[in-house]
Amino acid sequence: MKEKFSRFGWEVLEHLRRMATPFVLNLMFGMTMVAILAIGVRALEIVLTVLFFAGCCFAAFIYFRAAGEAAYKMKEMGELQRRGETSSDMNGSKYRPCKEYKPYKGASIGLCVCLLPIILILVGGIAGDRTALVTMVFSSGWAYCPVFAIYRAMSGAEEFALFLLWYGFILLAVYLAVCIVAYELGARKERNRQLQLELRSARIEEQKKARLEQQRQHNLQNEQQKKTRGAKNGK
Repeated sequence: MKEKFSRFGWEVLEHLRRMATPFVLNLMFGMTMVAILAIGVRALEIVLTVLFFAGCCFAAFIYFRAAGEAAYKMKEMGELQRRGETSSDMNGSKYRPCKEYKPYKGASIGLCVCLLPIILILVGGIAGDRTALVTMVFSSGWAYCPVFAIYRAMSGAEEFALFLLWYGFILLAVYLAVCIVAYELGARKERNRQLQLELRSARIEEQKKARLEQQRQHNLQNEQQKKTRGAKNGK
């Protein structure tokens, strides 16, 4: 029981560690979007907030793809250790089971990054709490500002609208999909790299065996020629 709890605790810590960087990046993107809303040119605000949201997703794609690669490397390291072998591919990194690749981790880590805006959307949308709305704007503006910029340009409204919070789920779904796809692409890239290394090692081993067999045949021919010459000289 204690071992299972310890394993769960390490998994939680790994998720918190992995979510920290994208969370900070999203916070910076969101605060920049809030500043963009003060420009006063509605069309420009829409373009810039949408572009910054795309940048937010692109940063997540780069980060989660790298995370998928590192996780699959750790999985390969774990497989080697379970077989009693060792690997020098991790540059001295210590093996941690919680860092291994799992198919669900792209979604679970992405959900951890999106947890705060999800809570704020539910609290603000269901309870009608404007404090949650303001907190959403300044802490997770990346999931609200693009929608508000479009709404304000169409309606002319100036106040942050509570009902727009629900549209944030669309942005969160897009962001989460990027996280899942990027994590899997990173893992697949590392899996293919490992496969290429195995194929290359197999080819080298086959070539080595072929050279040894060729050398053996050459030695046999030399021995046969020596015996033939010896037999002729004996006559």
